[in-house]
Amino acid sequence: MAQFPPIQEPVYPLTAKIKDPSLQSEMENGLVLSRAKFTRTLQTFTLQWNALPAADYETLRDFYRHTTRGGSLAFDWQYPTVANDSYSGRLFSVRFVGEDISFDLAAPGYYAGKLTIQEV
Repeated sequence: MAQFPPIQEPVYPLTAKIKDPSLQSEMENGLVLSRAKFTRTLQTFTLQWNALPAADYETLRDFYRHTTRGGSLAFDWQYPTVANDSYSGRLFSVRFVGEDISFDLAAPGYYAGKLTIQEV
């Protein structure tokens, strides 16, 4: 499996969302029945950069376009090292999701933007 490229770490906040796996149905009497719709609870991570060097942006762009072909193929991504965080350094199998990755040329030689990845 491909590895996320060794580029500059994203800036904080690193947004993590946990998808609600429940299915809820409202009955005619107002009662709401619910059950688990999925057996797994997937997480989505949004990574962002304010000043990603042009060389790192080129590496990321090539990885997105040619290695994973957008969200077509999964890859391994390592959660940043954070003290007292059970995810610190953990490897996740993910793929690109959501909107296209979007980056702006923020300053000469530096790009700013974000992307979203989700567990597979």
